[in-house]
Formats: sequence, C-alpha cells, structure tokens
Amino acid sequence: MKKKLISALLCAAMVGTLLVGCGNGKDSGNNGKADGNSSDAAVVDESAQVSDKLAEEIKAQVPDKDYGEYTIGFCGMTLNNEYHIIVANSVLQSGKALGMKVEIQAGAEHQSVEEQLTIIENFVSQGVDGIILVPAASEGLISALQECKNAGIPVINLDTKLDGNTIKTLGEDIPFYGTDNYVGGQMVGEKVAELYPDGCKTAILRGVQGQTNDDDRYNGFLDKAGDVVDLVAEQHANWETDLGYTAIQNIIQANPDLQVVYCENDLMGIGAYQAVDEAGLTDQIKIFSYDGVTEGLQYVIDEKFVSTCAQQPIEMGKLGVVNMAKILAGEKAESYIDTGCKLVTIDNAKETLAETEKYAAEISATK
Repeated sequence: MKKKLISALLCAAMVGTLLVGCGNGKDSGNNGKADGNSSDAAVVDESAQVSDKLAEEIKAQVPDKDYGEYTIGFCGMTLNNEYHIIVANSVLQSGKALGMKVEIQAGAEHQSVEEQLTIIENFVSQGVDGIILVPAASEGLISALQECKNAGIPVINLDTKLDGNTIKTLGEDIPFYGTDNYVGGQMVGEKVAELYPDGCKTAILRGVQGQTNDDDRYNGFLDKAGDVVDLVAEQHANWETDLGYTAIQNIIQANPDLQVVYCENDLMGIGAYQAVDEAGLTDQIKIFSYDGVTEGLQYVIDEKFVSTCAQQPIEMGKLGVVNMAKILAGEKAESYIDTGCKLVTIDNAKETLAETEKYAAEISATK
C-alpha cells in the first residue's frame, strides 16, 4: 500500500508541474539542494518563456525602469510539492517579465533550515540584488539575514512569516506577503463546529514545529472549534504525506472511535485519507484540510476531503517580485499584504479548481 501511496503522490506532483511549467529533467545548477545539485523532486523550468499576459500585468505595477541588470535570488522552503513549485514559478516568471535574472534554490525538505542558511549565504556571496524568501522555519535564519542586512541586500518574506523576535533582532522591517493563517484556521474550525455541534473526537496533523504557519492554523482552528472538538491526538507531520499517513495509522489504532482529522496542509491530508481508507473508516472519519493545491481540490470534489482552505501562492510570488522591483527602483515596498484565502467545499470546489488552473496558466510559458 505504501507503493500505491507514493505513486499517487508522484502523479500529484506531475500535475502540479504541468500546471506551472514542466521541469526539463536536467541540472540547471539552481534547483533543489543547497549544494546546487538538482533534487529528485519536480523542479522549475528556468528556460520557460514568459506569457504576454503576465508580462503586461507585472510591468504595469512597477516603476518604468530597465531591470535587466538585476539578479534576484529566490530561496524556497522546498520544491518537493505543487504548492511551493507554484510559488517558485510565479517568482521566476514574474521576474523574467521584467528582464531580471532569477536564481531558484530551495531545501530538500520542508524543515531544511541549514540548507537555507547556506543558500542565503551563497546568494550574498554572489552579490545578488535582492532575495525573496519562503523560510523553512520562522526562527533560525537570523545569521544569514544579518549578512543580507550588512551587505545591503533587501529581503522580502513570502508565505511563512518570520517571527517577531527575528525582526526585532535585525532591527529592520522585512516585508511579508502571504495568508493570514489564523483566519484560515478559523474558517476550518467554523466548518467543523457547524457539522459537529454535539462534539467530535478529533486529531490534528500539524506542520513543522516552530513555523508561524503551523501555530496560526492550529490556534485559529481551536479558536472556532475548541468548544466542540475532543482533541484526542495531535502530531507534527512536517507537511509531508508519508508522515501524515503513518501518524493517522497510529492514531486510529489508539482511537478507533476517531471522527475528524484536521490536516494543516493538503499533502498531510492525502496521507491521512490513505490511512483512513485502508482502515475502512471513510464513512466514520472525515478529513478537513488546508492549502487548496489541485490535488486537494480534487479530493474535495471526490468527497475524500470535506473541505480545504485555499491559499493564493501565485499572488504571493507576483507581489514578491513587484515589490522587490519597487525597492530596486528606489521606492518603498508594501510592508504587509494579506493575499487571502477561502474555504472550499463540495459547493465551490469545481469552480475553484477551474480558477486555479486558469491562474496557473498565467505563469506558464507562452505556447
């Protein structure tokens, strides 16, 4: 059954890659691990041409200037799932729309802080003009960020917010564009409270410990569902499908009367569903997820998930590049932008999937 699970995941990753630009399968020197070698996961195609529509959109939002002399480094959390591939492609294509050189690197796993430290330090050594960062941890990158500050290299933070202590230690603001994950968690919690007014035995699959995304999605959920959920188990599965699968297998064994699983991202949700399905408990145990990647949306359509909370990764990438361009042109970037999210259920899942595919086409290569 594990082989079946892995095969399903590879298919999901291929779908995500097809939506946002197929990898060419060759080592470009900028994808994957911090040592410059390409990872085994799907990668970003840096040779892809920019669509006319995207080029027009991005150029309309920035000062009129030649950006061809600039190089931006994108340090992603990982490139091993669709969500983060979309963010990376959005940054790449938006930067190329302005004539910038964009170098894409990311850690091998969601919690690869040490790799990100190396990536950022390498970007500083190369003398990039700006860095767009999706941190693998809200803490732990202070030394590399301090190097950026000392070198005068601006940093923009996407998706996972750096913690307040890091910003305070640096002594300067770092712009952040991403989801208000507390609000997203509240949306999921409200749905659970609506469907289980008399209470439900609940397990929560959490992300990487210490990330603000994890804390906010967890606390927001309990803010709205805390009065109805009997929380029998919670476990950090590090945003990974296999870890989510194993965690729910074990939780079901200890709690055969489990009713609800809240998964803080769709990848863990896919693993959770596999475990529930193998246990023959899909009628009893319902899964509520988060992220809104295409596979997650399809799971809602197929009624494997009750809901998922859809984010806007393409918008994050665009905003990162637009505001970096403003900084490079001598203007001030927006300090904070909530890119928004919405709860997706069977009532709006098909519509949302169509929207997601349309938006993904905007950052695909011109055919």
